[in-house]
Amino acid sequence: MFCGWYFRDMGPTGGALPNLPLLLIASTLLLAAVSYFAEKGTASAVKATLFLGAVFLVCQTFVWRDLSDSEASASVHPMYAFNFYLLTALHAVHVFGGLVYSIVSLLSFKNGGEELVQRLRNHAVYWHFLGVTWVGILLNLFAIRIPNPEQSFLAPLSVGVCVLLLLVVLAYQVMAIRLLWKRGEKSFALFSLLLPVAFLHIWARGEELKTQKTALRWGVAQGLLLIALMFAGTLHLGQFASSFDKIKY
Repeated sequence: MFCGWYFRDMGPTGGALPNLPLLLIASTLLLAAVSYFAEKGTASAVKATLFLGAVFLVCQTFVWRDLSDSEASASVHPMYAFNFYLLTALHAVHVFGGLVYSIVSLLSFKNGGEELVQRLRNHAVYWHFLGVTWVGILLNLFAIRIPNPEQSFLAPLSVGVCVLLLLVVLAYQVMAIRLLWKRGEKSFALFSLLLPVAFLHIWARGEELKTQKTALRWGVAQGLLLIALMFAGTLHLGQFASSFDKIKY
């Protein structure tokens, strides 16, 4: 992300960044549908997840071909093109891993039991994670096209979003601490002042505490916070780096 922001305006020909293919935007709807079906957790829903995930990968292949045909690397810095392909390719690799786990989850329906329940739970969380990550990548690819982003609304907006998501994450942490305290687990409640410990209790003990849904929402909020922090960091650090070469020694 940092390389993309730093090198975006340093093309050898001074050309503008290429337009994003419409298929890239449309494929976002596919991931939303994948996340929806993964959450349902039935055999037919897992099959739908597998099919739509595969379609998403096919769409990504066409996106890369379209960008290659437009000779994007001829008008922008090679590091920007590398950054784009790296972000989307890494995500595609994780999508492929999700497809493999979808197959594993389907096979688990033969035996059923607790193993199936746990795999379906992990299956849903993994696809939710990929969906959140993709939203972050897509927003980054759109925002990077705004001229002088460090002087636009993106600078204060990125900080504001980070603060808002941080408050949401901390609110979940406070809820976890209060839950443990009310249960008489005061030592665990005190250790839960550390965010990872609090989340571990809510996640690992979800069935006991009836907090499976809460753990999922909290995890999504933390993922969004991480993406927002990376976005704000690259935006503001990119502003610093872009003026680094002007410093005289």
